[in-house]
Amino acid sequence: MESFDDALVRSTQRDPAPILGFTRLRRGIHVNAEEWAAQHVDGRQRLRAHAVAASARRPPVYSHLTAAALWHVPVFGSRDTRAHVIEPGENPPKSRGDVVRHSIPLPDDDVVMLDGLLVTVLDRTVYDVIRTLPPEGGLAAFDAALRRVAWDDAAHTIDAAASDGFRALVWRRIFANPGARGIRRARLLAELADGRAQLPGESVSRYRMWELGMPAPDLQRQVMTDLGWAYLDFAWPRLRRFGEFDGAVKLVNPEFTRGRTPAQVVRDQLARRAAIENATGWTGMNWGMPQLDDCAAFLSALTEQGWPRGYRP
Repeated sequence: MESFDDALVRSTQRDPAPILGFTRLRRGIHVNAEEWAAQHVDGRQRLRAHAVAASARRPPVYSHLTAAALWHVPVFGSRDTRAHVIEPGENPPKSRGDVVRHSIPLPDDDVVMLDGLLVTVLDRTVYDVIRTLPPEGGLAAFDAALRRVAWDDAAHTIDAAASDGFRALVWRRIFANPGARGIRRARLLAELADGRAQLPGESVSRYRMWELGMPAPDLQRQVMTDLGWAYLDFAWPRLRRFGEFDGAVKLVNPEFTRGRTPAQVVRDQLARRAAIENATGWTGMNWGMPQLDDCAAFLSALTEQGWPRGYRP
């Protein structure tokens, strides 16, 4: 698929009948059914946004979940594939069907063109998402936004000035709206957010650690092993322990598999863990998304691997 807009098939029929092999997004606008089925929520959000724009009388301004998806910021934990837009004016149209209309202020400076669509700027998008998503999803979004603006993949480091600057933009919105919906949650997530997180699962892991009162881990700690440099998802040097989030995405996403089969990925993960343990003398722990369902499941997974139950810094 070259682009989300190119994936849409338009019909001039007034009320077209179902098209074999295609999923109807709006009247007269379809998308390949296999392509739709293969997309996660964020991909479906992007497809929906282009479909709504294609049939809109005036260009909509996308916000909240849809804006996050268009910025390629994860919308973890949400199943909502409706397009979210901000409608200006005192009497905007009501939400209906596949469009959620938010009647909230929208200064001109809060809007930017992205992929041919009008979208709320990234810091405004993060501010809206962290107030409305569950906290795990909000933290994953904030982490990803920080990573987008401040992470140097080649150097494997984060630009502290860029990260602090972006966080300050979100804090400014939080301070300016003390009574807004979800503002207490937003304050917490603004404190916890860290652009060193690579995957939503790492963000959710840190949120569970915070809920459990665990000591804050050192993120992306660099270790030289017999296999070369390794970067630890989570490290607790005082406890001589490290942790790795091994989500299913690492078994299927080409970005992580790099041509390897799932069995080869698992084998390499085990070899990497052994190399880190040999180099540091620390004990490794690992977990996946099923262990992050709630605090009890996560704590059980860690204590089964030797984490000292009830440890506080």
